[in-house]
Amino acid sequence: MKKLLSVSSSKILMLCGLGLLMTLGAFWHHQSNQTQLDRMNVLNQGVGTCFNRISQTFTAMMIKDIHSAYLNRGFMALSDECVTETIKGINPFKQNIGKGYETLNKLISDVQWFHESVVRTHSPMVAGKELDTPLNPLSTRFSKMETLKTTLVDEIDATNARIREVQANDEVVMGIGLLIFVVALSILSLKEFNRLQLQSEIEKKALNLLKSGQANVGAMVDQIVERGLLTQGLPVSAQIFKDYHGDILERMTDRNAYYEEKSGKAEKKNEKNAKTEKYVEVQETVEVEAFNGPRTSFKEVLVSIQNINPKDLIQASEVRDVQLAVDFEGFEQMMNAAINKLASRRNDNKKIMISNQIHSDRSVINLFLAGNTFTASELEFSQNTQNIAADSMDMNMILLKEMASETNATWFIENKTDRSGVIT
Repeated sequence: MKKLLSVSSSKILMLCGLGLLMTLGAFWHHQSNQTQLDRMNVLNQGVGTCFNRISQTFTAMMIKDIHSAYLNRGFMALSDECVTETIKGINPFKQNIGKGYETLNKLISDVQWFHESVVRTHSPMVAGKELDTPLNPLSTRFSKMETLKTTLVDEIDATNARIREVQANDEVVMGIGLLIFVVALSILSLKEFNRLQLQSEIEKKALNLLKSGQANVGAMVDQIVERGLLTQGLPVSAQIFKDYHGDILERMTDRNAYYEEKSGKAEKKNEKNAKTEKYVEVQETVEVEAFNGPRTSFKEVLVSIQNINPKDLIQASEVRDVQLAVDFEGFEQMMNAAINKLASRRNDNKKIMISNQIHSDRSVINLFLAGNTFTASELEFSQNTQNIAADSMDMNMILLKEMASETNATWFIENKTDRSGVIT
């Protein structure tokens, strides 16, 4: 059974179509032969009826019943017409009847000669002359016609037997075709039932991963997606995904190790620099946990922002790509809100500088604009958990706070000073 279910659906459909074609073709051929068989039966009955009329004329002539209706010219003319109509009806099937068609033509010729001879012999008898005329020629001709009639009937019976044999073969082919169709349809139904069961099983596993919080485990996701593609009959696509996703998982593992190493060095360097100097900048920082939940490329978001803003507005420096655990659209909107907030304070066409730092468990994204400051109310609004004084805040600040809350990102704003404590 497993081997049958492993056969591709396209092959089963082809088999199903073949069985249906065999059944319909055999049925059409069977009906065509049945039409011919009906014609042969009509011919057989017609020959019998016509010959019965001829026999009645012959009998009346042999007993010299010269006043018999069977010796009437009208009666004999109808007998001739009967035979003629019979051969007209068989003309479309003369190839099927074979030699029987020639036999029927000979019979017609003999019938016409017989009736002409009867008329020549019967006419003087009606006038009371030549009553003792020998009837041997008529008897001999009738015997020949009787032999032709018997031969014709035998040939019709042989043709009927051949047609019935062909019909029997048609019925066998119909049976085989119908059996193939039913079996193929059953296998197709079993495959579909099995596929639906596998789909349900895969969906249950995926749901369990979501509930258990393991939806971000690459190996498990890889296994579920690969099995789902195989269930849909896409083995090549499944292999491509497996190779591609496996390569991504390997690169992510290597990159995590690299970032952890780099972040350790960067933290030590930052601690050292913090003891000797302070930066002068107006900065807005957003901290986002990496590799937890949905994946969003920071560089892709940055490219999208640069495409929709003036070229002289933003400058990205020392930006490294990192996969952020936030929704792409929400994070893009939050970044736009922060850029719009800073853009409204630009002086002398200064650019908004964007940079990022990557740590082992988070990514810090910095946006700053030199030569400007945040007010005390803005600083208090960003740090307080309650939306105090929201009416006095501009829309970009309110949107920034709401979107940061929705994406579960940690954010803050601050004013940077130089060594003398002057905000620049």
